[in-house]
This record gives sequence, C-alpha cells and structure tokens, in this order.
Amino acid sequence: MNLAALVPEVGISTWIEPITALVAAFVFGQVLAWVYERTYVGLSYSRGFGHTVVLVCLSAAILVQAMQHSLMAGLGLFGVLSMIRFRTDLKTPRDLVFVMGSACVGVAAGAGAWVVAGVGSAAFAAVVVYLAAGPFGSRARFDGVLRFNMSAAPASEPTLERLLGEFCRRAVLLSTSEIGTAGQAERVYQVKLFSDVEHGLLLQALRDDLDASDTRLLLQDSTSEY
Repeated sequence: MNLAALVPEVGISTWIEPITALVAAFVFGQVLAWVYERTYVGLSYSRGFGHTVVLVCLSAAILVQAMQHSLMAGLGLFGVLSMIRFRTDLKTPRDLVFVMGSACVGVAAGAGAWVVAGVGSAAFAAVVVYLAAGPFGSRARFDGVLRFNMSAAPASEPTLERLLGEFCRRAVLLSTSEIGTAGQAERVYQVKLFSDVEHGLLLQALRDDLDASDTRLLLQDSTSEY
C-alpha cells in the first residue's frame, strides 16, 4: 500500500494556520493563568491549576482546527470524553486536561487532519515540558517558617528586628506565645531569605545575639503541590 497516496499534499499555508492558532492559544492561556495567579485569594492555591488553564486553551485550539476538516470531529470528542468521564477516576484537573489533549489529537488524526494532529501533539508536549521545568505559576512568596524561643523582654526587640532585616527579605510574624514562667516567648515567622544567605548563619545569629533556643527553619519546596 502506498502511504504517500493516502496523505494529502501539504503546502506551507497548511502549516501556518494551525501553528499560528496554537501559538496564540499558548500566549492567551498564559495571560489568563497569570491573571488567575495574581488575583487568587485563599490558602489552597495550586500551581498545577494554572498549568491546566494553559493546556486547556491549547487543547481547544487543536479541537477547533480538527473540526475545520470535519464537523464529526467535535461529535467524536464528546463521545470519547463521555466514555472517559464515567469509566475513569481523575483526581486532578491536570490529569483531565491530559486526557482531553490526547483525545483532541486522536480526533484530529481520525478526521484526517494530519498536520493539526502532528503540530498539536508536538506543541502540547513542548508546553507541558516548559511549564513543568520553568517557574511559571509559582507563588512562593516565602521560603519557609522560622521558629525559635527568646526572651519576652521588650529590650530584645531591636536586636531581633536587626537580625531579621540583615538575613530576611521579608518576615511576617505568624504567632507569639509565652512559655511557662521563665520569661520566654515562642516566635513563629514566615520568612523570605536573601538569595545568598546560608540558613545556618541565621539560626546561629539568633542563638548568639538573642540567646534563642530551639531555633528551627522549616523550608518549603516551591514546586510541591499541597
């Protein structure tokens, strides 16, 4: 069987339209994800959801390009997603958008839109790698939590402010509480350290200058989802 006879001749204009549509969807998707990240209010922000917004835009563009070749492509996608919806337990939006992306590419291939299927699958894979490897969508305003015990005397406050200003770009007091009857107080801060600061130096300075005890710095991984 001659495969070349099955594949229609492809000109430059055939490639330009899907590539332009996918690039535009990628850019506009990033704009929407950026607005979502900047305007989000709450404690359960998910970087993965920002990625999902971008990938959904890309998947929708692939589908529309495929439907230009055949309106049956749209009906085929609805059928595929309906089967997946009732047979698969998807735990995150990112899992769902991967299913949607693969279904769109499959529908495009089934409709004979070879260029759309090829360019779409390559673009989808490239955008996934870009989003996973880069900092896009990250919202790590703080590096971690600093916890220590120090004297509750007001005379210690200037020294504490000096140390935090020396080592931390930002420091927000989360809680303070007295410990027993020894005049000690526990302090808990969210901190954003200067990039060139060694974590051990901050803890050592607290112990030397404030006689702080039980000094702990709990660092968070900005790439983890909670």
